[in-house]
Formats: sequence, C-alpha cells, structure tokens
Amino acid sequence: MKKRKATPRQESSPKKSHDMPSHIQRARILEALLKAGGKGKSTIQLREELDIMHPGGRVLELREARHRIETVWTVTGNAQGHQHRCARYVLFASKAGAAA
Repeated sequence: MKKRKATPRQESSPKKSHDMPSHIQRARILEALLKAGGKGKSTIQLREELDIMHPGGRVLELREARHRIETVWTVTGNAQGHQHRCARYVLFASKAGAAA
C-alpha cells in the first residue's frame, strides 16, 4: 500500500480584502453621527451607507468608550421598500460642548 503525500491545507474562510476592522467601523459611525447632529442615523442607514453589518455592536463599543449615544426606536424603510422597526442612534455632546 502506497502512502499518499498530504496536500497543503487551505483556509476554509480566507480573510477577505473587504473586511473592515472594528476600530475603523467605530470611527466611521462616530463621524456619521457627528455630521447627522440631533437627527442621528438608523441601523439601516449605517448598514447601507457605511457598509457596517453590525452597527449595534459598534455602537455598544462606542458607549463603552464613554460616548453618549442614545437609542430612539423608529420604523424605517430599507432600499427594497420594506418597513422595519429599528434603532436610530443619536450622539449627544458632553457638557463641555464636544462629543463625549
């Protein structure tokens, strides 16, 4: 019985070049919320405009970093015209007048 040579293992899920690190996603969300002012941005907007698949997780991380972000529940339409109950995130300034 002949032994076969092992073939090199391939990664089952190679890292894609379009993967965006969490710290960049957080910075993009923070910038978008600053630009939006008191209107904020919905989960759907953050997904569609900034290509962030889990905005809620990044917002939680921003809150843990002491940014004051409030959640307002709304019904918003997506690009396909479907209505969804989703979060709208609003960034509040600190007492000093800058984003906390």
